[in-house]
Amino acid sequence: MPNLTPKPSGTSPLVTNTRAFPRALQAEFLRTLAQWGNVRAAAKAVGVARATAYRMRRECLVFRELWDAALLHARPMAEEVLADRALNGVEETVFYHGEEVATRTRFDSRLLLAHLGRLDRLERDRHVVEAAIGFDQQVDELAKAPERGMISAQNEGAFEGSNGGKTFSTLDSVSSVSNETG
Repeated sequence: MPNLTPKPSGTSPLVTNTRAFPRALQAEFLRTLAQWGNVRAAAKAVGVARATAYRMRRECLVFRELWDAALLHARPMAEEVLADRALNGVEETVFYHGEEVATRTRFDSRLLLAHLGRLDRLERDRHVVEAAIGFDQQVDELAKAPERGMISAQNEGAFEGSNGGKTFSTLDSVSSVSNETG
């Protein structure tokens, strides 16, 4: 099976500060996730630490719903991998006393079956299905939404997108947690 892992777009170091995970980068992450269905590969492709992406997922409801919708869009990729592994197996190297002595083909698709079961459960969540229906438009709206701290005090609160009334709160961006007191 060909290597389907996306190549990183640049050689920049990984973004680990969630303040440096702007909306446009979040949107690119979600598009990549929708294509490949692999969080590690999507994070690497956009130059963001996986932990940063997961932190944003915990803190931003819109990002979380779009993340789940992206996984639904990537379901055909998971089905393709499952079919390939079920039919062709996975080749493994056999070592004996630290030396490679053979290869074997292992047929075990339980983990991918469990993942497909998870995606089946996501399909039953109305919010995720709604996000999946307007996925591209909602990701574009996320990319255009103002960053935290970029809205004046009188306008602080929410940015109303044109995506069916979804509101992007100015607090949807994750702020860094400091260990300093005072």
